[in-house]
Amino acid sequence: MLDVLFAADRNRRAKFACRICGQHGGLHLLDAVTPGRTFELFECPGCGSFFFDGADPALRYTEMEMRDELWLDYVQAGAGISNMLTPLFAFDLAPYRSLLDSGCGFGFVVDFWASRGGKATGLEPSNYGEIGSEKLGIDVRSQYLDEFLSENREARFDIVYSSEVIEHTPDPDAYAGSLVEAVTDNGVIVVTTPAISAIHANADVGAMIAALSPGFHFGIISPEALKGFFTRRGLYCRVLEHENQTLCWASRKPLPAIDPSKFSWRDYFNYLETLSGNENPHLSAGALSRLFKDALNTGDEAWAAAAYDRLTRVALDYYGLDLENPEIGALLEMRKPLSGLNRFPSWLGGALLFGGLHVGHSRNDRRTKLRMLDAALKVLARRADVDRQFGQEAMHFLPFAERQYVIALSEALTVSLCSAEGTSEGDLRHTLKGLTSVLDQFLAAPSELTVHDAR
Repeated sequence: MLDVLFAADRNRRAKFACRICGQHGGLHLLDAVTPGRTFELFECPGCGSFFFDGADPALRYTEMEMRDELWLDYVQAGAGISNMLTPLFAFDLAPYRSLLDSGCGFGFVVDFWASRGGKATGLEPSNYGEIGSEKLGIDVRSQYLDEFLSENREARFDIVYSSEVIEHTPDPDAYAGSLVEAVTDNGVIVVTTPAISAIHANADVGAMIAALSPGFHFGIISPEALKGFFTRRGLYCRVLEHENQTLCWASRKPLPAIDPSKFSWRDYFNYLETLSGNENPHLSAGALSRLFKDALNTGDEAWAAAAYDRLTRVALDYYGLDLENPEIGALLEMRKPLSGLNRFPSWLGGALLFGGLHVGHSRNDRRTKLRMLDAALKVLARRADVDRQFGQEAMHFLPFAERQYVIALSEALTVSLCSAEGTSEGDLRHTLKGLTSVLDQFLAAPSELTVHDAR
């Protein structure tokens, strides 16, 4: 079980220098406790970044074992494809033709760029890239960026993209220099990395665990330090924090207009629609679940309805799951992280939650809505608990699911009891209002997923 323990003594100093700026004297911030090791995080007094102390606090990409359950979880629900595209949709992409994705992982951004007709190359030294290249049919090289540039000295790209990678590198300043080397004179470097603002005592635990990723990240880079990597090399640079990410754009020429709220839902939905046609059922269903959820939440009912109908068929045909009457007992008994993904995909909790809301709204089927929301609560709670390092979305949606379940229960009881002779709907609504208030107080009680001081 992962845990985050904030330091009671902030005066203890790090043994090693900050990996981001090289300054000594880091102050102890917290301990990230994993089943096999405790990772100590320190705050640099120079650049304001956070770094894990030690000579070797994180694995290199090539040392990571890519088990089947890891890539299955990633394509089913773990990959935040919309987050990957946010910094690209923030500016006009029309002038740019080629893209290099350094540390592309499975390769969704490479695939997206290729689907637009652009030239796209991915670099991924772990076998994530090998699997993605095979499943998506894209150009992914099993290399680090410096190795690729050494072998391809003339290679330059209009967009050099690197999302959630620089925090994995032992020398982030040198890595930023390689990104600069790879971009054309008129091109744009796009970098994302976890935001240091996600780390504080009152923060969401799931978001903190994702940002810290103990054993995989060397640290978390402050916006000022990240900007300095590029401005010291003479580039224009803009850095801002967006949700739990730090976003960065850099160029040798003045940057184009940038607006991270300018997200192209149409292009995103079109890409998910294309991805849903992939012959691999995990990829296809993962795309459909994202398309359904995001279309529903942005009010695009036509996309949502079509995606839901297809998702219910895939769930039944491939996973043997009836989303509107799911048998989840076997899943709830599984206590090993990321187990049973071939039978119970990691998108299941979200699909049940938003599927229940969709059924209730589109068909006025309150019975099915309540049944789906009940199952959603159990599946989301299990994922947040058992798959803690990978269940940030489940943790995020759980309070919303609890509230929606209370509403659905009130609706169902109103309809059921109103059918009894001599009972007025007004009387029932008054009673249920009190019931809802009691349930709200219960649901507002502190979660077990709390952060506490190490005292």
